[in-house]
Amino acid sequence: MSGIQTNVGLITGIPIQETVDQLLAVSAQPKNLLTSRAADRRGEQAAVDRLSSLVLGMRFSLTKLGRDSTYTARAAASSDPTAIKASVVSGESPKVGSYQLTPLRTASSHQLVSGSYSDLTGALGEGSLSFRFGGHVDKGVALSELNGGEGFTPGKLKITDRSGATGVIDLRGAITIDDVISAVNSSEEINVRASADGDQLVLNDLTGESGNFRVQEVGSGTTAASLGLAGLNAASDTLTGSDVYALHDGMTLASLRDGAGVRVTDKQGDGDEAADLFFTFAESETEYSFDLTGLKTLGDVVDAINSDETLDGKVTAAISADGARLELTDNTAGAESFTVRSADGGSAAEDLGLAGAADAGVITGERLVSGLKDTLVSSLNGGKGYSLGELAITDRSGAADTVDLSSAETLGEVVSLINASSADVTAAINASRNGIQITDGSGGVGNLVIADSGATTTATDLGLAVDDSVGSVGSGSLDRRVVSGATLLSSLNGGDGLELDDFKITDSTGKAVNVDLDGYDEGELKTLGDVIDAINADLSSSGSGVVASFNDAGDGVLLTDTSSGAGTLTVVESGGSTAAGLKLLGESSATNEAGDQIIDGSTSHSVDLTDLEGTAEAISLSSLNSGSGVQPGIFQVTDSYGKSFTVDLGFPGEEAFTVGDVIEKINTAAQAKGSVARAEINSAGTGIAISETNGGGSGTLTVADLGTGSAAADLNLARESSSTTTDGEQTINSGFLFNSTDAEQGALETVAERINDLEAGLSASVVFDGVGYRLALSSDKTGAANEILLDSSSSGLSFTETSRAADAAALFGPAGGGFVVTSENNQFNDVVSGLNLTVGQATGEAVTVTVSANNAPIVDAAQDFVDSYNSLRTELESVTDFDSETLSTGILFGTNEALRVDSELSRLVSGRFFTSSEFGSLEEIGISLDDEGRLSLNSEQLTEAFESDPGSLEAIFNDDNGGVVAKLQDAADRLAGDENSLLAVRSQTLTTTIEDFENRIAEFDAKLERERDRLLLEFYTLEETIALMQADLETLSSFESVAPLSYS
Repeated sequence: MSGIQTNVGLITGIPIQETVDQLLAVSAQPKNLLTSRAADRRGEQAAVDRLSSLVLGMRFSLTKLGRDSTYTARAAASSDPTAIKASVVSGESPKVGSYQLTPLRTASSHQLVSGSYSDLTGALGEGSLSFRFGGHVDKGVALSELNGGEGFTPGKLKITDRSGATGVIDLRGAITIDDVISAVNSSEEINVRASADGDQLVLNDLTGESGNFRVQEVGSGTTAASLGLAGLNAASDTLTGSDVYALHDGMTLASLRDGAGVRVTDKQGDGDEAADLFFTFAESETEYSFDLTGLKTLGDVVDAINSDETLDGKVTAAISADGARLELTDNTAGAESFTVRSADGGSAAEDLGLAGAADAGVITGERLVSGLKDTLVSSLNGGKGYSLGELAITDRSGAADTVDLSSAETLGEVVSLINASSADVTAAINASRNGIQITDGSGGVGNLVIADSGATTTATDLGLAVDDSVGSVGSGSLDRRVVSGATLLSSLNGGDGLELDDFKITDSTGKAVNVDLDGYDEGELKTLGDVIDAINADLSSSGSGVVASFNDAGDGVLLTDTSSGAGTLTVVESGGSTAAGLKLLGESSATNEAGDQIIDGSTSHSVDLTDLEGTAEAISLSSLNSGSGVQPGIFQVTDSYGKSFTVDLGFPGEEAFTVGDVIEKINTAAQAKGSVARAEINSAGTGIAISETNGGGSGTLTVADLGTGSAAADLNLARESSSTTTDGEQTINSGFLFNSTDAEQGALETVAERINDLEAGLSASVVFDGVGYRLALSSDKTGAANEILLDSSSSGLSFTETSRAADAAALFGPAGGGFVVTSENNQFNDVVSGLNLTVGQATGEAVTVTVSANNAPIVDAAQDFVDSYNSLRTELESVTDFDSETLSTGILFGTNEALRVDSELSRLVSGRFFTSSEFGSLEEIGISLDDEGRLSLNSEQLTEAFESDPGSLEAIFNDDNGGVVAKLQDAADRLAGDENSLLAVRSQTLTTTIEDFENRIAEFDAKLERERDRLLLEFYTLEETIALMQADLETLSSFESVAPLSYS
């Protein structure tokens, strides 16, 4: 529209806008009705959707009641949680009942301490300190192997020494023969020394008295009898038990040969392709194959050979009469040789001691077990053994004898044969427990001579050759084998196992080979022998000159590069950690006798005590200030921002012994407080400098002693900063605190630091015993398998064992019965399925662990359902409410949907359920409906129902057809489930209705807008018309009358 438009007519004065609005208001009444109805439908839809959400929420709350685990949940309680903690494994359901355990021993790490040194700066002498885990030549066998596999009876025995003193030896927690010997030898009541001789225990009285020496059972126990000591009673200094250890049918193949086991190759195919052994009999040259796959024990092998259809009775296998080896008898007749060999690439015949030809139709195998506390000669020299012959021994008095060791199959037999010599020498296991020591007892002053004799080099091979005026000679380490082809990968790296990934080997010619170990099927590579074979297969197929084998020490894998190239043999990872796990990662730095480069994955480590040149950080505090040292006090450092922290050099157990310890303590404390101060060796290498890494504060960097201490003053640090670094940061410099080149080094700290840097599974530290300093070693893990083999024989260091490496032990079952269970870390998680048990204290008292049905999950689940249902009821009441006073109603009052939700769910929760349960309604199990339609839970009644008949309780809830969960979930699905459910259909209908209303309202809006334009146009046209009329009137009124013309 054109022209000037106003809300009020300029001519007529009519309120145009107001008049049009009033006219449109009358016209909009049908639209307003539609808007109101749309709002009502939106409110109704929101209520329907809320109701639907609550129905689905109730359905979800039934999920817990529908789970089996809700009814099988268990709770565990210990009668003495300080001794044994008990808990149920998540998701597991251990059997309800009571279990009795007696904690006999907690797991311990192996701990050794050196002799005491008056100060930290003294030289440690020459030689080296070597260590590894395993390889002790006198490691005791498991007591479970005694008495033909019947084992040992845990309990107590009584020993009376020749003085008449009596000691009760508690062996309830004994696991190995070492435990038995240790328990006897540590008894303070008697003066008796226990040891093992072959398959027998030996007790020696050390009192020097003349009474009877005897062993007795305690009560009705049979502990002494199970150790071969029953009834021993004699007027003698020595009591020798009966044989209690020999091969038996139940002995595992893995335990044979001092734990080296029998390697069974997992080959594919049938017949010869899958064979581990091949037999040839006297009757013909035909070879017969035999597969060991799946056989676990020695009895399995014997039985399988004797019943094998292919061998068809041609051979009889048995354990020999001496109980130490297998024996095979050829039952055929003929001129051919009876032989047994391993399959190509295998070692089963050798591992079983059967490789070779028969003597008179019988193959008498090599010895497979050593003794109670012994080592096979074949296990020495890294598993290659020794070919023993004669030793020529001359003691220092000149008495000479030749000892024939050719019959010795164990190291113990070697010792016994030497001790039977007419020469006055005594052989024994050395202090390091890795070899033997021969000591002259003649009192003479001549040379002790031990030499090779006959055609062998026995003295040289055993490291015993000597011709010198010495009182004794030691073999050094005889390298008892630690790993073999049958060693499980899971046992490597302290039990952490070996993860199989790819790694790359590059030989000295530059040829690189990717060793693919993760390409094998799971479980295909199980042993270290399998891994070595896989490595060699990849190397060989690629034409590499590198070969993998076991090293000479028998404690790891050896890579030998025979390609004679100009480069360096190198091993790198290909994204995994396998090479590191095999200790092969890196470059070759050694060669063998042939000049070939090697990488030795030995698990043995050594620290050279002749090369202990340390860093400035290793300088001992006791060597500072002309030997006056540093007082172990407390001082405070405040940086330029005002942040302060304290440094305690004498905190018990964390004392500072070296300059490096001080620096570490300062920096640790600074970082903990967010200070910018940092300590380091000063630029001159003669002291400590404390500087600010991001200075600029308004204060002054300050160091001050606290209390009466003088630590900071002794370190020449107690003052305010008066200088800055080249970067302008405040600093306090101790200046000349020690000589940068000539300061005495803390030898013990250096040794400890170097041991720790090896990350070899043990930790070293320096401890102060109140008088002097000691080097302390401790295995990082607890358990008998983590016993440190420490060899300090070439050094001046001596060590004392302060804690044995031992597994935790607990008696499962009642006293006088049950059995002993062990754990390397105090956790017994496999004793009762689904139950975690942790020993906290070895009280020796029985603890009852009770596993009971846990009612908490069912009560919680029922309460969740009740709460969810009641929330739905509250909403229903709100939307269907009728107020008789105001005559107002809820938004869903009278609707079919609300009525159906109400009636259907109320009918179900108040009705009966026809299942196999003894319970027929919710009310019977403690879930009742009140007058307002709400549910309430009587948890005591529900708990009583659960405890009295858990199966019936589960049935009423969980029956697939008639149970509470099934019926209510079906109802919920009908009411609010998919798009065809009652509430979903109603919500969609309302959506359609609302959309229709909105469309009609939009049409009304357009119509009203057109009507507004029309009315405004009419009013404005009226204004224009009246304005024209007024103008015409004004024109007319301006006319003057004119007298008529007269004609006269």
